Amino acid sequence: MADDLSASIYIATSLDGFIARADGSLDWLNAPTAQYDPDLDLGDLGFADFMAGVDVLVMGRSTYDIVLGFGEWAYGDTPVAVATHRSIEPPPSAPDAEVHAVSGTATEIAVELAAKGHRQAYVDGGSLIRQFLAAGLVDRLVLTRIPVLIGSGIALFGELPHDVRLRHEGTESWSNGLVQSTYRVVDPEA
Repeated sequence: MADDLSASIYIATSLDGFIARADGSLDWLNAPTAQYDPDLDLGDLGFADFMAGVDVLVMGRSTYDIVLGFGEWAYGDTPVAVATHRSIEPPPSAPDAEVHAVSGTATEIAVELAAKGHRQAYVDGGSLIRQFLAAGLVDRLVLTRIPVLIGSGIALFGELPHDVRLRHEGTESWSNGLVQSTYRVVDPEA
């Protein structure tokens, strides 16, 4: 890992592997709960526990702009680094949130964050996730599959310079069709 920063992914995809529609829309994400079992309590699907294990969130600019549209800031006091060359404004709903811009390759971003004392990053945003995977910086993936086919959009995974081997750690499913699996990246040298 780049100067001792390891990265984890926590993300949802449609069953056909898309994280958003082509225009960035996430309207399909909430369909399963209402569609199959409106009384089902999903809690936070382990998000709070996941966030408790990270000390910085790294997201792409497009993802940041989408998150700002959610209204409520979901990341508490966790520092957020936004990969962008443009200036960053803090979220209106959390003006004291620690949000700053970073740029460079995934490795350069990881080195910069490690130099600031960060050890465990949550990486969010399709392009940035692919860059961190290609650079060998991801050690864990938590992937929630939503039981809907959207046909096209922004794919989570894409071309990689090498295979990324994964070890399955566990899967949980719910009556509404959500399936969440956790994987560890297997060190090819191990």
